[in-house]
Amino acid sequence: MTVKKSNKDTKSKVKNNLKSKKSKDSISIKKIEKKNKDTHDKLNLLTKDRDLLKEKNVRLLAEFDNYKRRTINEKSDLLKYAAQKLVKDILPIMDDLQRTIESTSNSKDLNKLLDGIKLVKEKFEITLTKNDIVGFKSKGEKFDAELHDALMSKETEEEDGIILEEFEKGYKYHDKIIRHAKVIVNKAIVNK
Repeated sequence: MTVKKSNKDTKSKVKNNLKSKKSKDSISIKKIEKKNKDTHDKLNLLTKDRDLLKEKNVRLLAEFDNYKRRTINEKSDLLKYAAQKLVKDILPIMDDLQRTIESTSNSKDLNKLLDGIKLVKEKFEITLTKNDIVGFKSKGEKFDAELHDALMSKETEEEDGIILEEFEKGYKYHDKIIRHAKVIVNKAIVNK
């Protein structure tokens, strides 16, 4: 009997072990399937995120290209129409010159013509100043090659390098020389 019982016990243990193994295997398979499903879900989420980022990147590149094109066009227009303000300011002076010509064309009074020209010149100087274009004084100043072009020199007893006459006035635009003054410069006489 003991052998039979022992056989039964062994069989029972084997059965229990098999059941336990099946149960453990079943649990392991379920765990693996769950992990597999979780991994698949994560992969799907990551794929969607990647696709969204790709789409966002494409949109950003298109926006940047549009921005570059717009900026280039704005710069081009800015350069193209940079003098627009000055031109608008000069046109009324042209109108004044035309009116001066028309009002004095039948007149024998040259003083009227001269007065008209003086008024137009004043208006022109105001317009230049308003647009940061200013003339600079040269006569009596020391010659400076950055500001002046010496057309000739004249010998006098004054200090060497002093500007005696100005043929054409020099002008600056902001801090840049846009026209050098054309001048006659003194060359001191050397006493022997």
